[in-house]
Amino acid sequence: MSAVANRIQHMRSVVIPTDPAKRTMSLSTLINTFGNGLFMTIEVIYFTLIVGLSPTKVALALSIAGGVALSVSVPAGHISDRFGPRDIAALAMILEGLLMFALLSVHTYLPFLLVNIGMGILGNISQTMRMATIAKLGEGEERVAIRAYQRAITNFGISLGTVFAGIALAVNTPLGYQLMLAGDAVTFILAGVVFRKMPYMEPTVERGEPISFQALRDKRFVAATALNAINSLHFVLQSVAIPLWVVRETTAPRWWVSVIMMVNTIAVMLFQVAASKGSGPIFAGAKLYRRASLAIAIACILYSTSHGVSAITASALLVLASAVHVYGELIGSAGSWSIGFGLADEKHQGQYQGVWSLSWGLGGTLGPAFVTLMAITLGQEGWFIMAGIFLINGILMHKLVTRSWISTPA
Repeated sequence: MSAVANRIQHMRSVVIPTDPAKRTMSLSTLINTFGNGLFMTIEVIYFTLIVGLSPTKVALALSIAGGVALSVSVPAGHISDRFGPRDIAALAMILEGLLMFALLSVHTYLPFLLVNIGMGILGNISQTMRMATIAKLGEGEERVAIRAYQRAITNFGISLGTVFAGIALAVNTPLGYQLMLAGDAVTFILAGVVFRKMPYMEPTVERGEPISFQALRDKRFVAATALNAINSLHFVLQSVAIPLWVVRETTAPRWWVSVIMMVNTIAVMLFQVAASKGSGPIFAGAKLYRRASLAIAIACILYSTSHGVSAITASALLVLASAVHVYGELIGSAGSWSIGFGLADEKHQGQYQGVWSLSWGLGGTLGPAFVTLMAITLGQEGWFIMAGIFLINGILMHKLVTRSWISTPA
């Protein structure tokens, strides 16, 4: 009986962190991402079908908001180093929730644009603060493990939110959509209140010290950030290129897109933490990053082969490609976090994480047009070009970190 109890306790500790700070952060993340799942699923539909904005204008507003939000990443990192991340992150989430409530009364384009810019800025600030918090909660592999767990929680939260958002989609009334938006607003506020219960993190920079741009002057780190921006395009493949490719260029059924997304979501929830083991040392992270780039390159080639074949063959190839792709995503994410934390100066982790977050932001902002050009306009040729880009990018990152083209230092 004691052995069974110990086993249950071990399983519980794997699912729910025993450390109070990590548990508090995870709860805040779960609440926040549940709301994100509600919002992401219905935002475009609500503002195009119910409010009456054109899809082009909605997409343009979201792109502008994303671009403006990027500009606060580095200043937010400075603030984190100088004042500590906890209180600022909590305040940013609460303010974002209040702006979400304001979105309920938006009926024209300019207010929609301005509110989304405000939410983008606050969201970027809170995310930078979270990364700075993780940097202060542990060292080496522990940091990567915490980040991996947060990502698994994120996928779980978004999945739950997506399920509940399906209710609004099924009901298809203005009130149903508005309740989802209001629900997301509440989750932002709750997430901020919970995050405020995190232990206070002491500033690493004295308030009187002049503001520096050390991370931006660190050529090696900036180069790694640029390479990571290229690698992050594979996330855009999942959300933009692959759905379009399946529907327009293959004979697989439309609903197969959901199957592909499910493979990815479930794999991240189940295996991201395990995939991060051993990735703490920066050289180990570089090796994982290079291996991940090879896997994503192979996945691109497999996606391309699903064109011009039967529905059954196309469906099988797409799932196989998705499995290889998510393997690359799992180990590549771990490698990326290892490099992002490991190359940073400890005193200015907030600033460095603010710069590192630019890589994800740039990929998300510029990526949709690029991957659409490659996968849809160029077709199979474009997939092979992307495979080459991912492969070369992983080799270059490995060289940058280890200073070796082939061998990886122990």
